[in-house]
Amino acid sequence: MSGLAMHTSIARLRAELEATQTAVAEKAGLDQSRVSRIEKGEVVDRTEVDRVLDALTELGSANAAEYKAFAAREWSSVEPPSFWNPQRACIEIAEETLGKIETFLADEDRPWPLRRQIERHRGALLHASTFLTRLNHNIAFIGDIGVGKSTAISFIFELLVPPSLADKPINRPILETGAGGTTICEVHVKGGPEFGLSLQPMSDSEVRSIVSDFCAAKWALFKKEQEEAGETVGVSREVDRAIRNMSGLVRRRETIGGKITYKDPIQDLAISSGTEEEFRTRLLAMMNLAERTRRELWYDSSTRQHPMEWVMDAFKSVNNGRLKDVSLPRSIDLLVPNFGRSFGELEITVIDTKGVDDVAIREDLDLRLKDGRTAVVFCSRFNDAPGMSTRALLQHMQQTFSERVDTGKVAILALPRAEEARATKDDIGEQVMTDAEGYELKKAQVLNELTADGLSGVPMIFYNVVSDDVSDVRDGLFNQLSRIRRGVEEHLFDLCAAAQDIIESHEAHALNAAIEEVANRLSNFLKGNRPLGARERLAYEDALNTVRGVRYASTLWASARRNGEYSGLNILHQVGVGAARDARSRSEAWFKGFDAFLKSLKADDGLKLATRSIGQIGASAEGSKTAFLEAAQSAGMEVYREPLTQASVWSECVDEWGRGPGFKMRVAGHLEQWFASRPDLKETLEKVVCGLWDEYVVMPLLRLSEETSPAPAQKELEGRRRGQGKAA
Repeated sequence: MSGLAMHTSIARLRAELEATQTAVAEKAGLDQSRVSRIEKGEVVDRTEVDRVLDALTELGSANAAEYKAFAAREWSSVEPPSFWNPQRACIEIAEETLGKIETFLADEDRPWPLRRQIERHRGALLHASTFLTRLNHNIAFIGDIGVGKSTAISFIFELLVPPSLADKPINRPILETGAGGTTICEVHVKGGPEFGLSLQPMSDSEVRSIVSDFCAAKWALFKKEQEEAGETVGVSREVDRAIRNMSGLVRRRETIGGKITYKDPIQDLAISSGTEEEFRTRLLAMMNLAERTRRELWYDSSTRQHPMEWVMDAFKSVNNGRLKDVSLPRSIDLLVPNFGRSFGELEITVIDTKGVDDVAIREDLDLRLKDGRTAVVFCSRFNDAPGMSTRALLQHMQQTFSERVDTGKVAILALPRAEEARATKDDIGEQVMTDAEGYELKKAQVLNELTADGLSGVPMIFYNVVSDDVSDVRDGLFNQLSRIRRGVEEHLFDLCAAAQDIIESHEAHALNAAIEEVANRLSNFLKGNRPLGARERLAYEDALNTVRGVRYASTLWASARRNGEYSGLNILHQVGVGAARDARSRSEAWFKGFDAFLKSLKADDGLKLATRSIGQIGASAEGSKTAFLEAAQSAGMEVYREPLTQASVWSECVDEWGRGPGFKMRVAGHLEQWFASRPDLKETLEKVVCGLWDEYVVMPLLRLSEETSPAPAQKELEGRRRGQGKAA
């Protein structure tokens, strides 16, 4: 137990008791200054610390005695958790179990199958314990642009300026809000020592690529080049604003003949340039990227601003490119002291992701969906709930990775506006009487739709920022994280129980025999059911379907200009998704058969002693399945990465702009032709995926069967021991 953790805990115990340092010192027989120094971490004398804890117990502290025992505990296997960790009791049991495992393994006479079983339990116990020991979690908000995501986050987590500094409540959020297209990058809100901003900037090459898109679009616009079926290309609104501010070329309002117009200096710069390259070079020079090196901004009380007002202004300046020494950010951290207090012991980071404007299955969102420490909140408008992007991402989780949606990992947050809930009509066409009634009716409708899609079990929350009690929303989000942790806690308890079964069994030989029989049957199953199913779809089909279905031609244009690697539409990522979906589809029958095989083992009365071992085999297979699908996605990306990004097909795709309607279809045609011309890549990926199937699924299970079946020499040795025992 570190001195820092101990002194903060003692101060907290005293604060809970509402006792003064003087009262504690008097009861402990110490000087008040000694108690003060103990709470500051300056004194770590265990005798004095114990006297303070005893004094707190005598004064009525409910936790001081328990804390004293906790602080005296020696931890040898697991990193000591916080005393206040909600899963501390479970982690303590895991520590005790791991100690027993070490003692068990120290006895070389233990049967080999039991040793291998217990060694696997040890690794799983350490992994689950580490997860629960850490208290940090993310809550990522995902939704279409303009749904009110940033506004909701600000109200839910009290990221608001005081009412006296805003003309109306809706203008209080410190996160910049608007009608969509406002936030330039992903924003992370977390606790910090002071109010401040820390940002990760884009690299100069990334900035130059974005500026290149901006200039190409403006050049085409101002030079009156042909548009694509009424569409224009260009960067997002938020990036457009930032580039204008960074270059000093913002639109200026003018009044001519009583009519207000806006003069665009970008147009003047383009018209005065001889070529697009000259236009781009001049604009980059005005942005002065070399001087934009600042990474942090900290609140200074001398500004006499309220800290939240300062954060709001600083964020707006960074988000809009108004600071001369700050570049375009890739992500922004907002640091707020004591952030997330309502989440108890958990240390939370709230993530405001970039709004979904076109393609929902993006690489950055995939990372949030896969992260075990992140709870995802899908935001939607009330009338549109659950929303197209939410449905697409939930289906993606299920179809690509077989991810369950009822574990606390995801929730839907519908954001009604004034009178929307009360406008809801029931089945006979009558409007509801209250918002609460509207919420319940909408919830039933949405959950029925999701259940029809095989997506039942997703929690649904409603929040009108103007009229609803935010505590209910916070409770819902806290429950998400609690469910995630409880799931790991239950798994950890199961692991401890399985290990205890092996360690404490009075029928070791019978248990050993049962485990060996399970191993033999597992081996036989794998011999008859080893291959991965036949390929059902080509990995690049998803990429082509995404290209054809892109909402905005400008998204595809920007991707083509980057050889397919664009944050808004990454073709390689889509190929990887397609590879994972094919891998899931062709392995589904195998896993169903394996699940039936395990159920038959559990139903066998002769194998009852090995029930927990059978359960752990199932858990191992489930982990192997996830690892295989993720590896298949990576394989799809890596096999195609170099050939695709270096292919000349991209220049052909870019050249299709301006040739009349059908840009997306023509680009899809070029890409389909290119993919078809590279059957070698298709076959390479097939070999890699089949290899991954063996590596991640079959071989680990084979090792389980082999490790639980002793080698002949081991069997002979154990037979001799049994014979010697009978002779004795």
